[in-house]
This record gives sequence, C-alpha cells and structure tokens, in this order.
Amino acid sequence: MNGTLSQNEVYAVSGNFYSELGATPLFGRLLTPEGADPHSGSTQQVAVLSYEFWRGRFGGVPGAIGKQIRIEGTPFTIIGVTHKWFTGMSIGEPPEITIPITAEPLILPGVFKSIDDRSLLWVMVTGRLKDGVTIDQAHTQLQSFWPDLLAATASSPTPGLRRQRFLSMGLDVSVARTGVAPELRAQFTRPLYLLLGIVGLILLVACVNLANLMLARAAARAQEMSMRVALGASRWQLAGQVLTESLVLSLGGALLGVAFAYWGSRLLVSLMTEDALTRVTLDLRPDLRVLGVTMAAAILTGVLFGLAPGWRSAREDPAAVLQHNTRSLASGGNRLSQALMVAQVSLSLVLLLGAGLLVKSFQKLHSLDLGFAKDRLLEVSVHGRPEGHAKADARAYHQQLMERITRLPGVRAVGFAEGLLPSPEGWHDAVSAATSDWSRARDVMADTALVSPDFFRTMGIPLLRGRGFDWTDDEQHPPVAIVSRSLGERLFPNGDAIGQRIRFGVMPDLQALQIVGMARDARIFRVRETAAPVLFIPCLQHPNWADWSTVFVRTSEDPENVATGVRKEIESLGHEYVLRTKTVEQVTGELLVSERVDAMLCSFFAGLALLLGSIGLYGLMSYGVTRRTREIGVRVALGAQQGSVRWMILRETLTLTLFGIAIGIPSGLAATRLIASMLFGLSPGDFSTLATACLLLLAVAFFAGYLPARRASSIDPILALRTE
Repeated sequence: MNGTLSQNEVYAVSGNFYSELGATPLFGRLLTPEGADPHSGSTQQVAVLSYEFWRGRFGGVPGAIGKQIRIEGTPFTIIGVTHKWFTGMSIGEPPEITIPITAEPLILPGVFKSIDDRSLLWVMVTGRLKDGVTIDQAHTQLQSFWPDLLAATASSPTPGLRRQRFLSMGLDVSVARTGVAPELRAQFTRPLYLLLGIVGLILLVACVNLANLMLARAAARAQEMSMRVALGASRWQLAGQVLTESLVLSLGGALLGVAFAYWGSRLLVSLMTEDALTRVTLDLRPDLRVLGVTMAAAILTGVLFGLAPGWRSAREDPAAVLQHNTRSLASGGNRLSQALMVAQVSLSLVLLLGAGLLVKSFQKLHSLDLGFAKDRLLEVSVHGRPEGHAKADARAYHQQLMERITRLPGVRAVGFAEGLLPSPEGWHDAVSAATSDWSRARDVMADTALVSPDFFRTMGIPLLRGRGFDWTDDEQHPPVAIVSRSLGERLFPNGDAIGQRIRFGVMPDLQALQIVGMARDARIFRVRETAAPVLFIPCLQHPNWADWSTVFVRTSEDPENVATGVRKEIESLGHEYVLRTKTVEQVTGELLVSERVDAMLCSFFAGLALLLGSIGLYGLMSYGVTRRTREIGVRVALGAQQGSVRWMILRETLTLTLFGIAIGIPSGLAATRLIASMLFGLSPGDFSTLATACLLLLAVAFFAGYLPARRASSIDPILALRTE
C-alpha cells in the first residue's frame, strides 16, 4: 500500500511494496517489511530512488548509495535504486523517491499526527490474489466484513453526519495489473481515441489515392500488359506484378510512417502533458507490436487496393486491347477513379468538419468570460521551508508579506488562496442549510476555496451583497463563509442568503458557517459550467487546512515585470520559497491543454486529408487531360474556345467535389455526434462550420482542377491530332 504526497514525487509505502510487485534493485537494496512496520516503534529514515531521479540528481554514480537527501528538511539515507523499467503502481507517474510509510508524519507534521491518525483518508491498498481466486470472489469476501471494518476504523465515535457518511462508503475492487492512474488515463484516453479515429480516416484517404494511382497506371500500361500476354506471360504473373508495385508503395510509406512516429510520439506526450505539475513519463515510441500492426496494415491495404487494378489487367482480352486506343482503354478505369475520388472528398469533409468544430470550441473556451479579470494577474505558487512556520504567526506573516508586495511598483492588490486557481480540482462536497434534521436538508454539490482577505478585489470578483473577509475572521470568531450567487440561490430560493447558516461536508468545523457575503459566479474550478456553485471560506479560521500556497498579485502593467520583485519579497522573509510564477492567462491556457491538443491533432490531419484530396483531384484531372489530348485537339480544331475547354475540365472537377460533399455532409453530421461531449457552445451540426468546410473543399478543388484545365485549353490541335 502507498500514500502519495502532494506532487507524486515522494511515495510513502509499506515494507512489502517492492517484494509484492516483484521488483529487484539495480543497486543497493529496497525497503523491507521489517524497516516499515507501523507498530515496530522505530522508524528507519531511508529512501529508494528511481532510475531517472538517480541519473538526473546523482549522474548515475553507484556511489550515491549511503548518501543523504533531505525531504521537507528531514534527512533520509539512500539505500537503493530501482531498475529503469520500474514504474510503481501509477503508469506514467513513477515514484521518484519512496520512503517507509512510517516516515510520512515526519515530513508532513502539519497534516499527519501519526501513522494511526484516522482523520484523513490517504492510504491506497493493493493486494495479490491467491491462485485461482477471481476479482469477483475477492470482492465478495471483502464485502462480507467491510461494514465491520468501517465501524472499527471510523475517526469519530459520536453519531452524526460525518460518521454516517463514513459508514456508508462503498467498496471498489478492481484489477491493478495495468497500473492505478485514473487521472492520467482520463487525460490521455480521449485524445488518443480521437487520434485513432482520425488516423483510420487518413488511412482510407491514402488508400484511395493509392488505388487511383494504380488504376491510372494499369490503364496507361494496358497495351503493354496485353502485349506481354500475347508473348506468353500468364495472367497471374501480371496480377502479381501489379500487386508487387502496390505493396512496395504501401510498405515504403509504412516505414516512413514508423520513422515519423518515433518523433511524433514524443511530441504528442509533450503536448498532452505540457506544464503538468507532476512529471509524466510515458514512452509511446513504436515497439515490435506497433511495428507488426503497421506492417500488417501496410500489406493488407497494399493487397486490397492493388487487387482491383491487378485483377483488371489480368482479365482483359489482349486482342481487344491491342485493337483499341489508349483513350477507350482508360474510360472504364476512369469511372472507378472518379468514384474513389468522390469517396476521398467525402472523407476529407468529415475530417474538416470535425476539425472545424474542435477549433471553434477551443476558441470559445479560450475567449470565455470566466467571471473574474484574468488579465494583468500574477499567480505565484509558494511552498513552506522546513520549520519555516514553526514559530511564526501565520496571520502576522501573511499581513506583513501582503504589505511588502503591495508596496512594489505596479502592484494594485494582493490576495492568497489555498491551492491553484483556476483549477479543475477542488474540495467538492455537499452544502446544505444548517438544520437540526440534516436528513431533510437540501444538498447542493459545490467546490470550496480557502481564501484570504482582499482575495475578491485581487481576482476581480465583485461582491453582490454582504461583505468580504477581513483579518478579524480568525479562529477566535464565529465561522463565516461567502457563497457564489448560484449556490446562494439554490440553497435559499425564497429568501436572502445573507445571515443564514450552512454546513459543508462532514468536517465538524464546517457545520455552522454563517453566510456574510454573496459573490458573482466565477469559473474558478469548472470552466465549462456556466454557474458552478462555489463556497469561499477564510483561511484564517482554518489554519490547519490552509497553507496559503498561492499568492495572487493584481498589477497595473505586465505581470511578468513584477514577478522578480514578488519572488524576492517572499524569499527574503525566510518562511517560504517560490515554486513557480505564471500569469493567470497562462494558467487558464494550461487548463485547456486537452482541448488544444484535440484541435491541433484534428486540424493537422484534416489539412493532410485536404492535401491528399487536392493531389488526388489534380492527378485525376491531369491524367484525364493526357488521355483526352486527341479529343481536346479535335474540339479546338473545330472552333472550341479556350474558356469552354477550361470550363469543361473544371466542371468535371467541381462535379466530383459536389458529389463528394453531398455524401460527406450526412456522414460528417453522423460522425461529429461522437465528439458532441467534447464541444462547447455549439452543436455537432453547426451550420457555419459546415458551410466553411464545404467552401474550403470547393476552393481546393477549383485550384486542383485549374492547372490541368489551363493545360488542356493551351493544347496545340496539330500536335494533338498526331498523338496515338
């Protein structure tokens, strides 16, 4: 079992953590059950390093064993290094340092009083099943004594809402062979499934181009193939030759694609984990399985899309072929090429429509009014130094720090909050009116933010009624709270919320909060929700929970200009150090990294599909002009104008494109329903996006057909009549 600390860099684990996972050390030794027994009475302050941390911090020197590192000011002796392949229980987030579970209260004394502290739920339990025991059987066995276990471990013996909530917790038993990383999977699953679908469509578009190429080549070589048959070549030999050419093209493209994937996989992980608070280690480079699937797909597509031209070449009558000219031979293949071209246009429209919707959705989210003024707002993440607040008065320290930062040139206001804002993660629980009968109270799920005085002015969140927090809202005064407008109206739809008492969750200190103010709704937790309920609690009244970890600075100039001064003021007092400094504009952009990656991927591949479609149209029209040189020469000789000849070719190009659009519109509308949950502020059938995609396809088709049309209109009739 393990308890993960704040940034997933240090894991506190039981002594059998490594042995149960079957891990062995690269150097030194790993933790043992004897060295991490919660009831042994002694704590071994030892640590095991990950391979990457050991290479980065100690340069890969085996002499690191026996040296000391300090974690939150506490010294730990390095006893071992894990292998490179060891990732722990969380795929993509390997523990950089592991320490005995008994040592966690040493490095977080403000959070844990002892290893037996029941006030917080922080331990994840993993067990290895006996041979022949299934997950369902294990769940049934655990469920049989689960209620007794909850009753024995409840933190409070007093009947009430908190104990009732604790005793009503369910039991979740799941397979851990693929690791335990729900947040990471949630972050990666949607973009990767979207990428899988897009790549499938691109593969179809590329295969259509390959089929068109092979059909055109087979038609051009029809007389050559017939001559070979007449001279004794078998039809299987001809079909084999065409299939071989198709396979060479598809395998060559697959090899180039694998080479591109080695580079693209790193870029993909970098984009999806950009500015992540925790280090994500994922190796998505193609392995033997990916290489095998790629080669199988290349062979399959090469055979399938080379089979039609090969079969057509093998079935033609040599005598009939040798008696006809090239134009008549190409007519049958041209019709199939046109059908394939229509399919390619429709597939391109599907991709363009999806890309347009995702890009437009991202733009709407990026320009969304969040309910607070995010411009000229600096966010500074701080962390307490070891023993930094041991002898300091938190209120006096933060008052002094706010005054010093406020005196800096260009600073207009300063506020604090516990945690990063805006953020997708908050303390989410039920809020209800405080009544004697809690079972009849109306619950509203809300996020909670612990904030300082002057927080609302700094963030630019106006108070609609009541007052804000001040420095007298501390532990010596009755607990108060400020609610967002949506939360106040849901809790008290028939009256004023100011002065009313509410309870939040099950913590004893939050069961009688008096509402002293109502703030405008702000999207500081859930960006996609218009009026997500938020409860604001003063940091001063709950110093054990709030570490005042984020400083917000409102400036009258570029926030980055004052970042250095703010950092110096924080570190000069000696209590905290700065982890990172960013503008709230940048932080908001980080929240939309998934939407940005989705839009970028879909736009890139839609552009690729558009490029392939334009190349296909250009190739088809150019091939048609070449085959119809004699016909065009006759038309010109009989008096056809250049404009009419040019329009004849363009008309055919636009006709194929319109047919493809007609098929692609219903297909695209059906396909975009699959990404409806990923959109914001628009429907899958958004008319403007659909119209833009259709016009873009028509414009590309026009330019793809213009060059062949121009070449056809400039054909010399004398030279054309001498062809063939």
